[in-house]
Amino acid sequence: MGVRRVERFTAAFDWVIECLDTGHYLEAVAVLESLIGDRLGSRFSYLRKEQPRESVTVGGLCAALLNRFSKNSNPVTEDDPQFRAVIEDILVWSKARNTAIHATAKIFGNNDPAVSFADGLAVHRETAVQGVRLLQRFDVLDTRARAAHDQVPGHLPECVLPRQRAALDTAITGRSRADRDRGYRLSLRRRRARDSLPT
Repeated sequence: MGVRRVERFTAAFDWVIECLDTGHYLEAVAVLESLIGDRLGSRFSYLRKEQPRESVTVGGLCAALLNRFSKNSNPVTEDDPQFRAVIEDILVWSKARNTAIHATAKIFGNNDPAVSFADGLAVHRETAVQGVRLLQRFDVLDTRARAAHDQVPGHLPECVLPRQRAALDTAITGRSRADRDRGYRLSLRRRRARDSLPT
């Protein structure tokens, strides 16, 4: 388990929470897609004993794990019912993600409840919150499944479960939580300063 991987995964998840707190919902959804894709890819690799293609999407990984491809039969798919249930939910979420990323600026008919662009963005807060819950749900299952074989995920479960961050102290990362938090706050201040510049 690499320290850099742990720090990067933790920083990415913490950025999602920052984005939720500051109203940057599309950014939260985009980072969540990467985190969820990483966990699905890891599960795919564990079951299939092979790496997924780098270009495969979250929806594609879900379809592969659930054997949704009509033309090619998948010889090894997810058979654990708890994993299948959360993967089904992630597949549904990935469609909401597509709407968030690709359709936010589109103008729909008069029955569209989002009357302004800001309203349209605000609608996607729930997409981001649901993504966090799904990532955590999948991660709990994955951690439990690996523990049964004396393994841990490559990122530590505490990365996406902030209340259990005791394992990410100075002894593991070489940096205190306060130092990491200062770095995140500095990045956030820089981003806010950049966003406030006149165009």
